[in-house]
Amino acid sequence: MAQFVVQPDSHREFPGPHNTFCLLTQADRAADFVLAASERYREVVHRTIEAGQSLADALRAPGMPAEADVFVVCPDRFLVSPEPDEIGPGRRLAAMPCGSTPVTDAHVAYFLDVVQRTDSGALEARADRLFEALGDADEVLLADHAGHATARLGISGDYEWNQQAGVLGPGEQQIAPSGEASAAPTGLYRFDTSSRLALHGSIALRGAPIVHRGDDPAVLGEQAQLFADLDVLRNATIVLDLADGAVTDVRAIDPAGQRAVDALGKLHAADESYRIVWEFGIGLNPELVQQSGNCGLNEMFGGADGTVHLGFGLTPTTRYALTFTCADTVITDAATGVRIAGPEAPVRAAPDPGPTPVRRLNRRRTPTCGC
Repeated sequence: MAQFVVQPDSHREFPGPHNTFCLLTQADRAADFVLAASERYREVVHRTIEAGQSLADALRAPGMPAEADVFVVCPDRFLVSPEPDEIGPGRRLAAMPCGSTPVTDAHVAYFLDVVQRTDSGALEARADRLFEALGDADEVLLADHAGHATARLGISGDYEWNQQAGVLGPGEQQIAPSGEASAAPTGLYRFDTSSRLALHGSIALRGAPIVHRGDDPAVLGEQAQLFADLDVLRNATIVLDLADGAVTDVRAIDPAGQRAVDALGKLHAADESYRIVWEFGIGLNPELVQQSGNCGLNEMFGGADGTVHLGFGLTPTTRYALTFTCADTVITDAATGVRIAGPEAPVRAAPDPGPTPVRRLNRRRTPTCGC
């Protein structure tokens, strides 16, 4: 009996639709999905990926429409993104990335709903505002509200900036739910520890971590243990000290965070590559709340004003790829102090200051802006 309902008309990543909406699922889970009727599309079809079949092969298979909006969701499969010529000029493709982390059926149901609630046009506008603000800055300041950490990131480096947000054009693909802007020191999928982000200072980690294993089932138990050690970060804070885009020290702010510090220490001892900040990301999707468990789909979490996250490692070059949320970190233009992304400071009741002495401050009032 179907437990997941896909609503074609709610997929706003596909504007001005084709005649056909195609749902593509793994064959052994096909009965779990049903397609709702559509008023936007002339036809809706459900196709499957067989065991051992790649996504590119599935797109070439007989019966796959050459002109279609294709939505891919395979809860138990690790799928490699197809090349543009494998998608073809008559298709647009959105895929839920699942297989690298143990995505549960509860996760699938929740994030299907997030995909269908996401306003892709508004998300693209949000990304445009963010990139415009970053483009105006030579350097940004990263600081958490509690005052545990402050770092600087040079924006003008020779980075690869990536966007997973907005509407899709012919032949394009995107993850779902979308909602991320990110920078890597070189190509996002060309891991090179000699390439670095110009990141110096310290950054506070707090929020749901993610431990990706790629397509290696042999490390499932080890992946689960590593995630359990790092998951204390949902409520605890640790600080990374950084120089030239690499971690030089890790320290816990509260006792609960020591478990994560110890786990990172073991990783660094086993492979120095895990010290390199490979991705500086900003989650932009305001529709989702980070879910429990080791769920890669949590990465798009954006809150009201964008949420910083850091990525370490890249499978299969490293055994794992790690993503850490920096939930309390704010990005400001280092030159102007204008807020670019991150949560506003919490409002706290101020104590009675008593009589105020008269003094002059050399200050400049600056506006705030969200991304």
